[in-house]
Amino acid sequence: MYKYRRLAAILLVSILGCAPAADKDFSAASSKSPERSADQIYLEIFALEDFQKRLDEATLHSESGNAAQYRAMRDSLLNDVNAYIRENPLCSRDPEFTRILSRLAELDTLQSEGEVGYSPSFEDSVALSLADWPDLNGRPEGGKLFSKTQTVFPEIDNSRIDFWIDYYTGPGRERFERAIYRMQLYRPVVEKILAEMGLPRELICVALIESGFSMNAVSRARAVGPWQFIRGTGKRYGLRIDWWYDERQDIVAATYAAGNYLKDLYAIWDDWFLALAAYNCGEYRVARAVARYRTEDFWHLQLPKQTQRYVPKFLAALYLLRDPEQYGIRIPDAQPIEFDAVTITEATDLSVIAQCANTTVQIIRELNPACLRRTTPPGMEIAIKVPKGTADACVANLSRIPAEERVTWRRHQVRRGETLSMIANANGTSISELKKLNGIRDAHRIREGQVLLVPLKGDFPEVASSKPGYMTSNGKIDRESLEKYAQRAESPRGYRKIVYTVRPQDTLGEIAEQHRTSASRLRAWNDIGRRSFIHPGQRLVIYVPDSFEVPAQTAAKTPDETSYVKRDHVVRKGETFYSISRTYEIGLEDLLAWNNKTRRSVLRPGDVLQVWTRK
Repeated sequence: MYKYRRLAAILLVSILGCAPAADKDFSAASSKSPERSADQIYLEIFALEDFQKRLDEATLHSESGNAAQYRAMRDSLLNDVNAYIRENPLCSRDPEFTRILSRLAELDTLQSEGEVGYSPSFEDSVALSLADWPDLNGRPEGGKLFSKTQTVFPEIDNSRIDFWIDYYTGPGRERFERAIYRMQLYRPVVEKILAEMGLPRELICVALIESGFSMNAVSRARAVGPWQFIRGTGKRYGLRIDWWYDERQDIVAATYAAGNYLKDLYAIWDDWFLALAAYNCGEYRVARAVARYRTEDFWHLQLPKQTQRYVPKFLAALYLLRDPEQYGIRIPDAQPIEFDAVTITEATDLSVIAQCANTTVQIIRELNPACLRRTTPPGMEIAIKVPKGTADACVANLSRIPAEERVTWRRHQVRRGETLSMIANANGTSISELKKLNGIRDAHRIREGQVLLVPLKGDFPEVASSKPGYMTSNGKIDRESLEKYAQRAESPRGYRKIVYTVRPQDTLGEIAEQHRTSASRLRAWNDIGRRSFIHPGQRLVIYVPDSFEVPAQTAAKTPDETSYVKRDHVVRKGETFYSISRTYEIGLEDLLAWNNKTRRSVLRPGDVLQVWTRK
């Protein structure tokens, strides 16, 4: 099928080749840039359709528990995607290719969780482009990167850390060393910023385990960039995020924001382990755990599994970098990326900047991954990175380019009744150029609300005014609110804990009233958001006075340990909740309730279920 699609694409391109040439009314800078042609865009569309179909089939095999079929399809698809990117390097920034790689990493994580309990995958479901990783064979080894003595992170003997050391020196060695190579590219910049902020330079390992220093990394939670900021936290710490520009992908801006966030977290508890845990799962969740378990010792807190692994992963990576020779880890020799900054105050085509800096548009894009479009954002003053030593020439050349010769781009949202012809005429461009820029095959199939990139000549009417806020973003955490929240989540003294299993028709208010507490406390004790709902089979932790008599319906759901024994059941291929309940001669609803599941929950081979059986 893929061959037929490629044949159809070739025939289409040959037909298009007979058509009149597209309007070339661009500046000299634009005409020399290595952009994708219309023919390449059409071929890419056909390739993406094929990749998406194969990804859907792989997803189906993964969800059905067909591990062998999934792995075969995964390997084939990954090889083809990476080969395509190598042949067409300009496609590496296309979000569709990133999404496919991200989904494959996510499926790998789910497969590993089904087999060994949880995934020791280095990416942790982050999309890392495999195509542009360098060949490390034969590279000279470097020395130790961090000191064992002058540090705020003393070495700890802990089995959870040992697990990740074994992984990074075993199955994950190649990925870990490649991530170290990327870290070496940015290490001087990051460590300089951390030192300027008075932070331990070992914190660079946070970005190492978060993203492997991939500027374009995207997680399942939609966290972006080397420091993996979600949109809300990124904006809270001064990062500018919009359709044009995403500073989460800028190494300088993101490092300042991450440093400010970590400083604020450390100031709350005066403990780096808790600060790192809060960086992973949020300060409110850690504050609640500290209040509930009445300890600030990270190793004795019950936190989400991902967070319980996060700090050991950080320490394992740090220990390996302190003494790589002891563990057989190679520190690849990499030439750090050096750049100068040029202040741009109006929307300017990246190809124009590339020509003024006497470099290629591809290098400008690689230095400035925060620029999501082909231009710097309108209405915003930003510092564009150019190769080291070219800043003065770039500024001088830019000043000599008349405004009418600068190609700029505008974001246009299609209004009802508009056609490509109307949009092209209104903006002084051609239909063919609009189709090429926006990957449109059929000019008659644009829809209301669709966003198009429109080329324009001349200045934008907007005035560049917004300034970076990531350097002065300290104190963004409201400590008073955090303390009040933690007090509300604290387990009351003189109370005991019970577990209530939600039944059909139950509401949070009714459950709270039955147990003489409030719905807000139930939400705090069980990490239930105000927009979240409870469901039958869900288990709720409730603190009741020692003298409180538990309602019969609650007590009936808790097995009597004098008559029952708890055991773990490892799910095998083909098993269902119903078949497991029949195997142990227990009720299906009881099995679901004991494991906080519903009838719609997904069951995968390797999952571990708690089962109570008679002695």
